Amino acid sequence: MNAVEELKNKRIVHWFRKDQRVSDHEIFSRLNEFEKVSAFYVLERRYDNHHSLGFPWVSNKRKAFLNESLIELAAKLDVLGVDFHVFKTHQELVDSNMLGTDILTYQKLYGTEERKQEEAVLNLHATTVFSFDNFTLVDKSNLPFTLAQMPNTFTPLKNKVGKYGSYAETVSLPELPINSISFELRGGENPALNRLKYYFNDSNLIATYKETRNGMVGTDYSSRLSPWLALGNISARTVFDYIVQYENEVVSNESTYWLIFELLWRDFFQLQLQIHEDAFFQRRGIQGKEIRFRQNDKVFWKWANGETGDELVDANMRELNTTGWMSNRGRQNVASYLIHDLGTDWRWGAAYLESQLIDYDPASNYGNWMYIAGVGNDPRPFRKFNTQGQAERYDEDGSYRSLWLK
Repeated sequence: MNAVEELKNKRIVHWFRKDQRVSDHEIFSRLNEFEKVSAFYVLERRYDNHHSLGFPWVSNKRKAFLNESLIELAAKLDVLGVDFHVFKTHQELVDSNMLGTDILTYQKLYGTEERKQEEAVLNLHATTVFSFDNFTLVDKSNLPFTLAQMPNTFTPLKNKVGKYGSYAETVSLPELPINSISFELRGGENPALNRLKYYFNDSNLIATYKETRNGMVGTDYSSRLSPWLALGNISARTVFDYIVQYENEVVSNESTYWLIFELLWRDFFQLQLQIHEDAFFQRRGIQGKEIRFRQNDKVFWKWANGETGDELVDANMRELNTTGWMSNRGRQNVASYLIHDLGTDWRWGAAYLESQLIDYDPASNYGNWMYIAGVGNDPRPFRKFNTQGQAERYDEDGSYRSLWLK
């Protein structure tokens, strides 16, 4: 019997974390099976705190995207008759008396801050709890290996799991809107499903994803689903199911496979975070490798403000600071430049992108920074990007640099 079966006809209080949706949800897709459900969200511990370098851990752009998501979630839950509260502090949650009687359900997460918050919330709740490990596409209980046997590099994982491998099934596949607009960067389940509808069905852009994914100008070079995946406005398993549906009904090609491939990369870092926990955020990384980095505030802020003199790096940082977004190609280049050209502690860069990116996820962000720094899962000891060569290859006409450096 699974956890949801055991919860039938019980009173539940659900703690929303990165599962901010009502479709394809273990609790809210099966709402009529429970006696009563209430719900809450509590802001992360560092929501209003600042890094030692002075920037906020959560930028205003991230706060706005989260707020949009929570407003839409509240409206959807109100229609369902679910009492929902957003608590700004842990003390507000304590004072609410929501915990302690009904069964608590919540999503399991593995970042250091996320685990600290989980411990604090569970300390308030003396009765039964159920957690759902539903942030990944892969079904961890059905992997062809244990976590202890988890490969340290991506390719063996990809080969073992396969294209249609050990993936979790949707609870209920959400319906897509009838009409869509090309791009609406707003937090919430509705904008997420709108983007999925546009990218897959209305534009067929998914069919050329592999060819366009390294672009940097505009909104259609990639799926741009990551902000909504990061908050759980849409689940990875829903995206996967719609990819398979597209393959069955329209075309199956390298591009459709490549989007599954990217979802699996996301899962790879999630699994690595679960294994290595706090080491993900430490200077030596998961390899425990000693590499000397400088900690020069002036050098860092020139990089962060897009004032290094390297046009590709500066353009990407200015886009990030303005919009809260940066392409995957851009993220690799700015990380390499800060670490290998400026010799700066990789954790400073990772923390700054944590602050600014609206699609921030601890596993993907810190996993990729470790990868570039040579203390993570990269089988090569040194991964330095030639930013001049990258600019010539991926911004051949200079349109991206001109857009952000004007």
